[in-house]
Amino acid sequence: MKTLTLFSFALLLFVSCGSDKKCTDCDKPKVEKDTIVDPMAEALKNDTAAVDNTQERGEIHQKIVKKYGEQWDFCKCVIANDSITDAVEKGIKPQDEEKFMARWDYVDRKCKELTTFDNTTPEERMKHEKRVNKCLKDAGLKK
Repeated sequence: MKTLTLFSFALLLFVSCGSDKKCTDCDKPKVEKDTIVDPMAEALKNDTAAVDNTQERGEIHQKIVKKYGEQWDFCKCVIANDSITDAVEKGIKPQDEEKFMARWDYVDRKCKELTTFDNTTPEERMKHEKRVNKCLKDAGLKK
């Protein structure tokens, strides 16, 4: 049951990341009326967040490697998960289910970082989607 739940989560994650929908005004900065933004304050805030985020990611990476072993890079994980998603969409024969689940578990262990970090803000989701699409395009899996 646990593997089925994990499988469903991974499938949902990668199916949602494979959307071909285009955002027409995503690159336009959103400015609210009557808001004054201090460029220096914004730059300082972003620099501090970047340092904290990088340090936090490094610590999480070390914990993941210690628990699950060396991790694959982002694009290799995207491509492996894309192949798993394709297999699910095409349908898995009953005689291949055990082999499929073993492969899925292996990829899941090698790609823990991919599902660890948040993509909660619209900006993070768009950045993640662009990285996923670039990986798939560079691998010749998407136009």
